Amino acid sequence: MEKTPLILFIKTYKPDFERTQKLLQSIDLHNKENIPVIISVNDSDFEFFKERISGYKVIKDSDVYASDQKDGWRYQQIIKVHAYRLGICENYLCLDSDSEFIRDFYYSDFLYDDHTPYTIMHESKAFLETMENIGMDSDTMFFKEALRATRPFFGNKGKEWDYGPSPYLWSCKVWEHFIEVYLKEQGKTFESFFSEIDKITTPSECVIYGEYLLRSRLIDIYPIEGFFKVYHFEKQYNLEKKFYNIAKLKKNYLGVIFQSNWQIRKRKFLLF
Repeated sequence: MEKTPLILFIKTYKPDFERTQKLLQSIDLHNKENIPVIISVNDSDFEFFKERISGYKVIKDSDVYASDQKDGWRYQQIIKVHAYRLGICENYLCLDSDSEFIRDFYYSDFLYDDHTPYTIMHESKAFLETMENIGMDSDTMFFKEALRATRPFFGNKGKEWDYGPSPYLWSCKVWEHFIEVYLKEQGKTFESFFSEIDKITTPSECVIYGEYLLRSRLIDIYPIEGFFKVYHFEKQYNLEKKFYNIAKLKKNYLGVIFQSNWQIRKRKFLLF
């Protein structure tokens, strides 16, 4: 079966159903080339989503990978990483349910050519400056801590790259080779490797992907910044909210994310 060059892969669960609906509404509006969409949900939530979502393929997480991980945040990372096992695409844009597209998008936004995805890989200077301005130490940000714990496994050096933020754009070839070849030769699974990093600091799937790609060069690297404007913290939004304007944001971003671990009472999504 011929694989599609790209899919949108959404990992979600029942508590995020309303957010998922908003995301799908934005995809309905802006997915101009009908890039295929797959929604993966916790097995226990499958019937709930299946009954309420039409026009999109909903699958169980176990159709992707069976994991016994109990921590929800780590569990969803493990499922996302294994989406290559579906065998239906060459690349996938991995979306969380708190994402929302704000302008039209096409295959060319994500693919350098018919098969090669862009790689989110940058120094994140503007974000780090903002973190300093809200009283956070930019030298100990989550992606830097994860990078420092992960990099020794691959022997990489040089700039401390940020391989995010979400949504992540990943090559199935990279994940498949990392899990089925690199880790297998060491007698490891992704989950056991994940646990090794977890002993040092909170692991990050996008850092693992980026550092393995940097080591292996399995695909050509065409670096870009993130696709979405992400408000990681309420303090960050409060600092920038006077500049919050969808018409201006969509000149540089495909979408916006207000991370679901905090709420903005007066948040409004303006879809154009």
